[in-house]
Amino acid sequence: MLNVALIGLKGHQGVILEGMRALEDVRLVAAADDDAAALKPVPSWPGADAGTSYYADWRELLAKEKPDIVGVCDHDGLRAEQLIACARAGCHVLAEKPLAMTREGLAQVQDAVGQAKVRLSMLLTMRFDPPYRVMREVVSAGRIGEVVLATVQKSYRLGNRPEWQRDRRTFSGIIPFIGIHALDLIRWTTGREFVSAMAYQSNCAHPELRDMEDNASIALKLDNGGSASARLDYCRPAAAPTHGDDRLRIAGSRGVIETLGAAHAVTLITEDSPPDELPQPEAQNQFVEYVAALRENAPFGVPEEDCFRMTEVCLKIRDAALAGKPTAL
Repeated sequence: MLNVALIGLKGHQGVILEGMRALEDVRLVAAADDDAAALKPVPSWPGADAGTSYYADWRELLAKEKPDIVGVCDHDGLRAEQLIACARAGCHVLAEKPLAMTREGLAQVQDAVGQAKVRLSMLLTMRFDPPYRVMREVVSAGRIGEVVLATVQKSYRLGNRPEWQRDRRTFSGIIPFIGIHALDLIRWTTGREFVSAMAYQSNCAHPELRDMEDNASIALKLDNGGSASARLDYCRPAAAPTHGDDRLRIAGSRGVIETLGAAHAVTLITEDSPPDELPQPEAQNQFVEYVAALRENAPFGVPEEDCFRMTEVCLKIRDAALAGKPTAL
């Protein structure tokens, strides 16, 4: 039996809970959040039972419980401190992104995880979505040739944003918060590394968000001389059929592969074949895959080195946007 705890209920904890629903030998031993209302539905969640404990203070949870795995889904401002505490308690961690608000905090997390020898991963959930798995396979097989250009979009409905996302002390910014998904998709599907970047971000139309940006644009140079770009916004209309509009296009020397639209169909066109919609595999659950990797002491689809690298990349790009200067990556 694996014991799981949740610290913070402000993020993608649903991925962990859905994974627990599919696993018979995983138990939710405890949950912590500073919002009592967020804890009310916990007794009905997968893995919860009469012995599940509830805490307003996450520090008390770590002092009293001994979970094997902790899902860290609190606001950005607490993440580095929480990850360090989990590592020192000997807990494996599946964390929200980014891993820290600053590069100094990131270095401290990396040091704590390395010393504790626990396994850390981050909720880069899009790696487990069928369209992007297909795109990675096609590019890795060389079917579009040398990667020349990659472009990605993440457009979200604004909705009613929580207070913590409106305050720079608790929110890392649009680039580390949602841009990390977009940039990770480029790096993961193409196999290319980022060399340098320039970015712009602002709150142009939603002053009620205060410190939270509603748009950002990022231009990047790849290690093979190619280029990439990412566009991020919270301007998707409320009447839109889905919360997000995600798009990824990769152009190569021999073809183009892309996915867009609500159906997330993947289309490939090459020098030798007309446009073709590719079949997709079943979706995977990141928590299920994470547990399997822990039990088998096997590599995981989001290794900790990628988590540290992508957090570093996004923090550097955010800081470059604030400074109005390009940055080496």
